[in-house]
Amino acid sequence: MGNCIKPSDPLIASLPRGVNVDTKAIKESGLPIIFVIGGPGVGKRTLCAQVAKKYGFHDIISTDVIQHEMSKRTEKALVLARLISKGQLVPSNVEVELIAMKMLEHLNKKGFIVSGFPRQRSEGKLFDKEVRPPDLVLMLNVRNSVMSDRLMARSVKTTERFLTDFEYIKAQIKDFHKRNKLIVKYYGKLVVVIDAEPETMTVFEKACQVIDNVLVNFPGFETTATASTMAEMFE
Repeated sequence: MGNCIKPSDPLIASLPRGVNVDTKAIKESGLPIIFVIGGPGVGKRTLCAQVAKKYGFHDIISTDVIQHEMSKRTEKALVLARLISKGQLVPSNVEVELIAMKMLEHLNKKGFIVSGFPRQRSEGKLFDKEVRPPDLVLMLNVRNSVMSDRLMARSVKTTERFLTDFEYIKAQIKDFHKRNKLIVKYYGKLVVVIDAEPETMTVFEKACQVIDNVLVNFPGFETTATASTMAEMFE
């Protein structure tokens, strides 16, 4: 189940097929699952950390999950590293399996919020089949120019000099829109678009309003946040 990769790719062929983990406990837990999607530099990671802290969720960063897997001294880790070095996406079944494993490790939490997943429709369809559909898909939306500026600023902040080629950034953004269009169409009414250009706290407050509307269907959640509670997220 490769992501825009030919089935004959020997790297893909060397990886296990299917989702080789029992996800029954996730399905039966009844815990809310939220996906956060959006282009590079829109603030997905930041929002997920804030939401997780407020609601008692476990936040799962898809890129971190992959990086952790690649840090292991296994043949699978080597294959994943080689795929990424070639600019290819991790196969859908591998991505879904890694995220499901993280969820199984944290069933003591009140829910899950997953950043940067799915990156393409095939991942979402497989997750829905092997685990279950999410309860909400938050899409953080910013203009292309804002994404470019944020990525450039991130490069400077990290290295004190520009290391990111502008044409590469444009290609990243174009690729994101191509894949994201299919994801949004697939999830339909589950998708709520949030303007991610304002300051971080404003984006967080808007996201909480949307999440609160979903959590009314889950027992045991206190969905009314005071201004002081919101402020605590930024301390």
